[in-house]
Amino acid sequence: MRLLTRSTLISSAILLVALLISGLYIYDQVSQEVRDEIDEKLLNRKLEILASLRSWEGAIRPIPIATDFRLDSISAQDYNALNEHFEDISRYELVEGENELHRQLVTKFKRADTYYCLRIQTSLLDLEDMGEIIAYSTLDVMVGLLLIAFLVNSLLQRKLWKPFYGTLLQLNAFRLDQVTPLQLPGSSIKEFNQLNETIAKLTAINQRVYQQQKQFVENASHEIQTPLAIALHQTEQLIQNPDLTANDAQALDILTQQLERLSAMNKALLLISKIDNQQFGETQSVNVGDLIRQTVDEYSFLAEQKSLRVELDFQNEIVVAANHHLMAMLVGNLIRNALVHSASESLITIQLADQSLRVENTAATPIAQPETLFGRFVKQSDKPQSLGLGLAIVKSICDTYQFTPSIASQGNQFIFSLSF
Repeated sequence: MRLLTRSTLISSAILLVALLISGLYIYDQVSQEVRDEIDEKLLNRKLEILASLRSWEGAIRPIPIATDFRLDSISAQDYNALNEHFEDISRYELVEGENELHRQLVTKFKRADTYYCLRIQTSLLDLEDMGEIIAYSTLDVMVGLLLIAFLVNSLLQRKLWKPFYGTLLQLNAFRLDQVTPLQLPGSSIKEFNQLNETIAKLTAINQRVYQQQKQFVENASHEIQTPLAIALHQTEQLIQNPDLTANDAQALDILTQQLERLSAMNKALLLISKIDNQQFGETQSVNVGDLIRQTVDEYSFLAEQKSLRVELDFQNEIVVAANHHLMAMLVGNLIRNALVHSASESLITIQLADQSLRVENTAATPIAQPETLFGRFVKQSDKPQSLGLGLAIVKSICDTYQFTPSIASQGNQFIFSLSF
C-alpha cells in the first residue's frame, strides 16, 4: 500500500471515530438536558395537581387514565414502601397507533387517613425525534466531512509529498555507471531537503567507489592478462625447441595448461565482475529458443565425441528483454555444462514451457548438494579443465534480470530449471 493511501486511510479512520464519539456525546448531553427539563415539568405538574386536590371536599375520587395523570388509593404498607421516582414507560398512542416511550413521575401523598399514589406522565416523542435528528444529522456530517477530508488530505498530501516521489523517481532511474551526479528536486520542506542531501552524498560516494572498483578490475585484469599472454607465448616457443628433453617438454606442457587455465579464470572473474556491476546495460528482445538451437549446433562436436543425444522440447517460444551477449553466455554455459558433465551415450533434454527453461542430463557420478554449484570455484566433477565458474556466471546473469534459477538431482539425473 502506498504511503499516501495509508496516511489518508488512517486519518479518515481517526476522523470517523472522533465523529462517532462526538455524535454520541452530543446526543447524551442533549437527551440528559431534555430529561431534566421534562422531570422539572412533571414536578411542576405534581404541585398543580396537589394544589387542585386540596380544594376538594371529602375523599378524593380516582381520576381515569385518560388524563395526563392517574390517582390510585393504596395501602399504608405500599405507601411506606413507595419512594418518589421517575421512570420510562411504554404507552399506546391512539394517533400513532403504536406504543411510544413516555416519562412518568411516581409520587405519593396522604389525605383524610387515605393513602394515594399519583402517576404523572408525559410523552418522550420529542426526545426520540431529537435523537433521530441528531443521529441522521451526525451521519450526514460524518459522510460530508469524510469526503471533504479525504479529498483535501489526498490533494494536500500529494502536493506535500511531490518532492519525495520525484526523488524516488530519480532513484529508480539512477545507475552507478552514469557519469553525471544524481539531480534531485528541491523542496520547501526541510526534511525532504535533508533527505535529498543525504541521498546525493551517498550516491556520489557510491559512484566514486564504483568507478574506482571498475577501473581497478579492468587494470588488474589487463595487467594480469598481459604477462599471462607473454608467458604462454614463451612456453609455446620453448616447446617448439628441438633440443628439449622429454621431461622438459612434459614440464612445459603442464605449465602451458596451467597458464591457459589461469588466463581463462582471469577472464571469467572479470566477466562476473562486469555482470555484477551492470556494465551490460543494452537490452533487446532475445528469443531463447533461437539461442538454444544455435548453441546446440555450435557444440555438436562435443555431443558427437561422447555419443550424446540432445532432444529439444519447445512447447512455446520464450522472448525476454535482456542483453543478447549475456543471454547467449547463459544458454551457452548451461548447454556446455550439460555436455561436458554428462555420461557417455546418455540423453540431454532441453525444454521450454510456461516461461521456464529446463535442462536435464545424466551425470557420470551422483551429485551431492547440487544447490552449492552456483558458488564460485565449486565443481561437480574432478575434471581439470573445469574452473567451477560456469554456473556462477549463470547465477550472476539471473540476478541481473531477476530470473529464478534452481538445481536439483535425482541420483545421477541433474536438473537445472530457470524461470523467466
